[in-house]
Amino acid sequence: MKNYLLIILLTISSVLSFSQNNNSVIAEVKNSDVSVKLHKVLEFTNFSTKPKDGNKFVVAEITLENFTEKTIAMGSEYTMSITIKDASGNEYRSGLKGAGIVSSYITKNPAYKQDQAANKLAYEEKFPAKTKAKSLLCGFEIPKDAKIVSFGVKKKNLWSTIK
Repeated sequence: MKNYLLIILLTISSVLSFSQNNNSVIAEVKNSDVSVKLHKVLEFTNFSTKPKDGNKFVVAEITLENFTEKTIAMGSEYTMSITIKDASGNEYRSGLKGAGIVSSYITKNPAYKQDQAANKLAYEEKFPAKTKAKSLLCGFEIPKDAKIVSFGVKKKNLWSTIK
């Protein structure tokens, strides 16, 4: 009986640990209207389109949240300006190419369950009040040896160090 109880407790502990890690935040930028959280940056090596020589692809899982009572132009004001910086100060923006990198990642990694509604919402010009959306949102092509140290929304000059 004690062994069964121990197994059940270990299983519950593992599940709770996984769900906490899945929602962990490694960087966050915010102002009085919006929070943009970076949960993880995943290197993407299984792709049909190759990065330039010496580069690699990475994708970022992000949560956007509107704190206000009004709609926000999330796409143009925040999402399209999400940027990462390396230790040398070089900046990398996702842009349209990044959307293709994310799409390739999702196609090649069916275990990742993308919330398509949240992804679409992240680009809305009328992002609803008091709303959150989490998805693999950005893809970047960066040098293989780049050490990503900062995350932000360049247009709003919001930056955070990555933990």
